[in-house]
Amino acid sequence: MMKTYHNAKKERRFSWNVVQGLLPVLISVLLFSCTKNFEKYNTDPNALPANRINQDNVYLGGFFRQMEESVFPVGGTGTNAANSYQLVENLVGDIFGGYHGMANRWNAAGDHTTYNFNAVTWNSAPFNQYYTNIVRNYDTIARYAAASPDILAVAKIIKVQAAHRTVDMFGPIPYFKTGTVLGELGSPYDPMDKIYQSFFTDLDSAVVALKPFAEIGATPLRYFDAVYRGNYRQWIRFANSLKLRLAMRMAYVDPVNAKKYAEEAMQDGVIMENTDNATMQGIEGTTYNNPLQTLSEAYNETRLSAIMESYLTGYADPRLPRLFMPSTRGADPAGRYRGIRLGINMPDNSLYRPFSVLRSDFNVIWMPAAEVYFLRAEGAMRGWNMGGTVQELYENGIRTSFAQWGVSGVDSYIQNSDRRPSPYQDPVGSNSVGAGSGLLPTLTIRWEEGASNELKLERIITQKWIAMYPNGQEAWSEFRRTGYPKLFPVVLNQSGGTVNTAVQVRRLPYPASEYQLNQANLTQGIALLGGPDNGGTRLWWDRKGN
Repeated sequence: MMKTYHNAKKERRFSWNVVQGLLPVLISVLLFSCTKNFEKYNTDPNALPANRINQDNVYLGGFFRQMEESVFPVGGTGTNAANSYQLVENLVGDIFGGYHGMANRWNAAGDHTTYNFNAVTWNSAPFNQYYTNIVRNYDTIARYAAASPDILAVAKIIKVQAAHRTVDMFGPIPYFKTGTVLGELGSPYDPMDKIYQSFFTDLDSAVVALKPFAEIGATPLRYFDAVYRGNYRQWIRFANSLKLRLAMRMAYVDPVNAKKYAEEAMQDGVIMENTDNATMQGIEGTTYNNPLQTLSEAYNETRLSAIMESYLTGYADPRLPRLFMPSTRGADPAGRYRGIRLGINMPDNSLYRPFSVLRSDFNVIWMPAAEVYFLRAEGAMRGWNMGGTVQELYENGIRTSFAQWGVSGVDSYIQNSDRRPSPYQDPVGSNSVGAGSGLLPTLTIRWEEGASNELKLERIITQKWIAMYPNGQEAWSEFRRTGYPKLFPVVLNQSGGTVNTAVQVRRLPYPASEYQLNQANLTQGIALLGGPDNGGTRLWWDRKGN
């Protein structure tokens, strides 16, 4: 079962628990790094000089690793990573983006699964995760990497990857004046559009800084980089792909700059092959356990979602058995997959535990090549120069995803114009979704050039949604931005009327610790948000149809 998170009294951005967690790192810094007074007073004539250690990046490497391991929490011992992952990713984007259902209810008054954000303190986890494990470590790297512009450049890219996930959850956050002093509280909030603009500036400067090192094949981070093992050419492609993703996020609020940034990213080179996928592969000789295994099998809570069952079974998608296991419910035939709807009344958790368990025998994924193809397909549909036609890029996205998961049958899948999402049947509850309910999608797979742009967009985003699995945060963001794929609404909405059941949740409310420790700045942040601090307020880029 998921461990109970800190109560509100203990929720501080830089708490004593955090200090305790950083003690091993701080001790290692004292033992192996160079500071101004350390060299003056503690030089050991028989030891390797501190400046030589820094040349090998031992000092900065530990902070760098912590940043990577915290974008999607995978670091730590025991179940620490799984607990963090559950609160930062699984009980946020994974459920709101339609990937996973839950064979559990954690609070009788409701929780994230039923939109009752006041009944639990889970929303503090992704907020604190960013400031504790991303900002702290980035600040240290920025202060000590003056002579290593390449290392600072990669740290910038990682920070943008983590920061955009955080602002896409909450909206305006303290950004430009955080991290300058460890333990700093009371930072002002910044507007989302200004934060986004800084993302493009940072990504561009990082690419410029990395190119000279990439040209000579330098790999100084190979022993610390768990994503690309120090390959700067791949980091450049990822930075440009991330720029493309963020540009597309602005398509409805700032289409002129969205087009500009997207075409710049495309021209400079994006991820096009699965060999360049950004994943947590680990440094040489190490690997990471996928937290989904613990959440699905050890905790026995996370399962296939009802809407994903509907799409994947209806499409006879060959990726289904690569992502999920069949139901073990005794009454089900062999090979039957069962998903769980979000926000259901669940008096007996055991009824849903035999439903489809998640596969987890793959690396945690930051960005696959398939996602980039679908970004380009949407851009081409909008008239941007994306290096191919809409249909070519759409179909290449599907092909690349099939290749990523090692499944066959892509040609017949792409050409299928008959199969549609299947009705959902809940055999142990009253949560079924039939063809006449008005909730069941009817979209087919085959590209239709004569279709309306809106139908083309739905087709692109639906296949993109499947291909991005299991990056639920990105799935949720794209659902909010475009309205696709069509997802089943929650059965039980316990938001007190703050979240429209049909529109679905748009953001996470700010954590209680900000009300306790940063009230004046939070008030400013809510004003920048442009609406009340609840799950129904739309973010800056969430403007389709408005």
